[in-house]
Amino acid sequence: MDKERILIVDDEPLILEMVASYVTTLGFEVQTASNGLEAIGTLRHEPFTILLTDIKMPEMDGFELIKTVRTEFPDIHIIAMTGHGASYTFTDVVECGATDYVNKPFSLDEVRAKLNRVVREKRLLRDLKQKSMELEKANEDLRRLDNLKSIFVSSVSHELRTPLTVIKEFISLMLEGHGGPLTESQEEYLGIAHKNILRLTNLIDTLLDFSRIESGKGLQLKFEPARLTEVVEDASMTLAQALEEKRITLESRLDPEMPQVLIDRNRLIEVFINLINNGIKFTPTGGRISIDTRGLTEKRDYLKVMVSDTGIGIAPEDLPNVFNRFYQGQSTGISMGTGLGLAITKEIIEGHQGSIQVESRLGSGSSFIFTLPLLQVPNIFRLIVQPMLEEAEKEGLPFSVIQVKFWDSRMKREMSLSYELWGGIKYALQKMVRSVDLVVPFPNHLIYLFSFIDQRLAQEIGERVEVKLTQGGYVPKGTEVQFKTYSYPQEAKSKEEFLQGCRLLIKSE
Repeated sequence: MDKERILIVDDEPLILEMVASYVTTLGFEVQTASNGLEAIGTLRHEPFTILLTDIKMPEMDGFELIKTVRTEFPDIHIIAMTGHGASYTFTDVVECGATDYVNKPFSLDEVRAKLNRVVREKRLLRDLKQKSMELEKANEDLRRLDNLKSIFVSSVSHELRTPLTVIKEFISLMLEGHGGPLTESQEEYLGIAHKNILRLTNLIDTLLDFSRIESGKGLQLKFEPARLTEVVEDASMTLAQALEEKRITLESRLDPEMPQVLIDRNRLIEVFINLINNGIKFTPTGGRISIDTRGLTEKRDYLKVMVSDTGIGIAPEDLPNVFNRFYQGQSTGISMGTGLGLAITKEIIEGHQGSIQVESRLGSGSSFIFTLPLLQVPNIFRLIVQPMLEEAEKEGLPFSVIQVKFWDSRMKREMSLSYELWGGIKYALQKMVRSVDLVVPFPNHLIYLFSFIDQRLAQEIGERVEVKLTQGGYVPKGTEVQFKTYSYPQEAKSKEEFLQGCRLLIKSE
């Protein structure tokens, strides 16, 4: 290894010669300068790794020299030689940029100790810098490979979806008898093929979700009011055959009259499918899976939902990791598939600004408890208005809210419509808006449309809604359809002003 080159600076020739002799004896390559200006000139022409300088010198003292060297040569290590009883302190020296100091008079051992420490630190910093560069290069390679992996997964998944969809549809047609009568064996074989096509389709959907999460895009959620009982029914229908094969009872204890939740319906079906399927996998034949609630959260704005099973349970060492991507529990002896289902379930719940946890003991089953937002004004602001407003500002888009209400012209008051009418009204509205727009009906009497459109287009849509619902027979005779619009940035100078105006427009009463 090359010797460290040290520049020694002192205006007293005897001390300069003595120190130079000391340092040379220690095995370092030494050069001297009799003042600060000479030292700066030497440093500008020759490379040095350590500067050993006196503080009290004429023309340019040690403080000025240290400051100049630290500015021009930031990598050099500086040791200051300080006089006994000097008016300055060690803190003063370090604040100027020195690495360390040694008091005069000093011994050879003291100089050796200081220089060896500085050399060790210098080599350690050099090694750390080298390791850091190697690590950054490795990270860059990993990022590149990870990006290629995500692109590959996304591309392959998309390419597989089209032929799988065609195969699934033709198998469905054959099972329905459109290709002619089937023997019992043919029907059985096609049923097995159809079930596995569904499994493969679900796997592809899972990989696509994972690809979006890994790319940083996250899951795109589209919120709408929904009855949780209906979501559970949709999920249970998907898994009906799997439940029947293991003779597992799925018991929903949800109250049909419970308040609606504000969710991405399709994503929540996916959550229940993942959790119920997880229960099926780890519950012995003849077991039970139940879905229930644990009331509301402390602020009474989220509903606690619980999916429990009578399965084999989860080992304590596996509990902290069940939501990790690709995690495979080691204690069950049962294949867990891709290890992505629970990870994506967690992403979906957190996308609803909820939380999820698991409670389990080996041999006593498992319970997954998660929270879902209720259909309330604060949650509409939290999950829809504020995120869409931020996106509008970021992308330079307009953003409008349209309120639609129903007026009983005879009684001169707002009219509440039956639950049965809401389905047709919502269907009609969704035909008049884009797929990126959100339609949020409050039970019985109010509907809100959220869209990246300006004030003029919001007014046009409001007029179309009024005509369509009235003339299309979607509301009872004598019912007036009225609307109001509020747009950003045309009607509000700032986001804060727009949010304040929205609070006056969006209400549940």
